[in-house]
Amino acid sequence: MDTPTPQQLQVTIAQLDQALYNHEQWYKNVTRVLILRMPPEVPDLMPDAHRRCRFGQWYETLSEVFLKEHPTFVSLGPVHETMHISARVLLQRVADGLPISAEDFDRFNNLLDNMRLEFQALRHELAEMVQNRDPLTGARNRASLLAYLREQQALVERGVQVCSIAMVDLDHFKRVNDEHGHAAGDAVLVATVKCLQALVRQYDRIYRYGGEEFLICMPGITLEQARNAAERMRVAIADQGVPYGKDQSLRVTASFGVASITQSRSVEDCIACADKAMYAAKAAGRNCVSVEP
Repeated sequence: MDTPTPQQLQVTIAQLDQALYNHEQWYKNVTRVLILRMPPEVPDLMPDAHRRCRFGQWYETLSEVFLKEHPTFVSLGPVHETMHISARVLLQRVADGLPISAEDFDRFNNLLDNMRLEFQALRHELAEMVQNRDPLTGARNRASLLAYLREQQALVERGVQVCSIAMVDLDHFKRVNDEHGHAAGDAVLVATVKCLQALVRQYDRIYRYGGEEFLICMPGITLEQARNAAERMRVAIADQGVPYGKDQSLRVTASFGVASITQSRSVEDCIACADKAMYAAKAAGRNCVSVEP
């Protein structure tokens, strides 16, 4: 799963703003052509006009995988193409010296409004992602954690799904900072989240819960399945070498506590159960997985 960093999100929002500005400039030129009955630009009359405008060029050549897979971004493509098809009808009428019907003109403007709504929705979603991300690791922060877990608990209560959570704490993390410096500690945190992201499913969520503590929400899997998933994550963290400095690497381990989201206790109590299990893993020697009793 490709999860963007806050920095990537900020850059993408800036690119999106520039792309829309370019499209608004295109719209002004089209309006000028329609009002003054000037010759249209040749690219606007082509069947692939939606790929030739500057917005379309940006949309088609975007390299950020996380955005290309975003549902709102995907839906923006057909809306933009349909709007250009409508614009081409109007511009061709101008080129042929024919009148434009009110119906065709209104259709074009309605489609343009739809595109702007899709754009604003996408920008809003990206801005929310920035707000809800930990700036260092790119994991979600705690701002929306309880609300999301309550949504999952409501699904559990209705019998729609099961849901499990895991509390993850890096072992002896203070020692990393003390012996190697905070830059090395930051590198370990970033590497840990990347390691976890490579193993969780697309709809699992990783939250930075504390300094070196993370909470993973895993909808749709049982306690035993979550234990197995946590074990895979534990092994992956222990096996990775975190590069830092010049030709140096660090190895860290993590302790996992796994619990279920149930209807018989509050979300806060479910988190406390996972936390208690994680401390049991610490007491058992660290670098292991413990499941709520």
